[in-house]
This record gives sequence, C-alpha cells and structure tokens, in this order.
Amino acid sequence: MRVEFVFLFFFTAVAGWPGDALAQFSLAPGTYELANGAKGSAALKLTLAEGSEPTRLVGVKNGRERSFRPAEINAFSVANHRFVRVNNFRFHSGTSAGSSDPALLEIVETGAVELFNYYYQVEMGTNFKAHVTLPVLRKTGTTTFFAYAPSRTPGLDARLAPSSFVAALFPADPVLQRQLATGTLKKPELAAAVRGYNQGVRLKP
Repeated sequence: MRVEFVFLFFFTAVAGWPGDALAQFSLAPGTYELANGAKGSAALKLTLAEGSEPTRLVGVKNGRERSFRPAEINAFSVANHRFVRVNNFRFHSGTSAGSSDPALLEIVETGAVELFNYYYQVEMGTNFKAHVTLPVLRKTGTTTFFAYAPSRTPGLDARLAPSSFVAALFPADPVLQRQLATGTLKKPELAAAVRGYNQGVRLKP
C-alpha cells in the first residue's frame, strides 16, 4: 500500500495572527447568508479548490454536512473571520486558476480603501502543497480589485499585479505610494498601512 504525505505551508499576509488565525479552515461556529436569502448558524469551514472541486463553504448542523459553491453564498463569518462573495474575480490562482466561480474573500480592512485576503492552494511537487494568502484591494464603491504581490507569490501570474496599480489607491500619501510602487512595504505591514490611511494618518518623508 502506497502512503503519500502532503505538507501544507502557509504564506500569510498579516504577521502576528492570533491562535485562531487559520480556524476558518477547520469547523468552527459561524453564521451564513445564502444567495437565496436563507440565513442561519452552523459549524462552518472554508475548503479551498483542489482537483476538479471548487472552493466551497462546508457547514455541519445537527450532525448533517452540506457544502455550498461560492455562487450559492452571499456572506459568512467563521471564527471571527468575515467573508463575502465577489463575482468576476480576476486573480484566481493555483488550483483555482481559470475558475469561473465567484471568489470568497476575507474582509481585512474597510474604509476609503478596502483590503481583503484571497486564499488559494498551489501544488508544488508530488507531495507538496502551498496554502497562499494574496492581499487584494479596491477603492470603496468600486468593483475593480488590485493585488499586492511585491515578492514572488506561488501560483500567481505576476503580470496581473503591478504594484503601481495598488499605489494609485493612496493619492493622499506620496510616501506610502512610493513604498507600494517599489514593493518595499512588506505584506505583514499592509493591513496597518491601509487602516492608518483610512483614519487619516499620513507617512512623513
């Protein structure tokens, strides 16, 4: 009998995550709103696309398990992580590459500039899978997302993520713009930078 071992490495966008940072990928108490208007609570988890299966929300209630494709979901929360469905998402990567399904994005920061995390999985060798976090941003009230990937991001077509596009979201802070355009702002620093910008904080030259 052949036994295969699969290793998962986690590339995170935010440093210092609390202990439940990855709880959204294990069953945990949550709430949901489906596209048909139904709302409820259940034990929920996010399962990432793999093989021919798309990313899904899995719920267990009263001992019964049910899974939902992204198109069936409006929003859900699990273990203090809030997710929304986004249609026509252009950054499908890794095992989700080429998917026509909507994306399920985690809300990280809101305000004039919105920051989300897109999670996906990459097969990197026979028995190796990488679990990747890609930060994506947009101006509130718009539907166009821009990805911030200043360093190599497994499974992502880097041509889709020029840093100058992200920098343009922050016209009131030339210093932050320069850091973003040159890729010197590290991913773990991004959430704090977006939060500060939305609160009126500007970096000094």
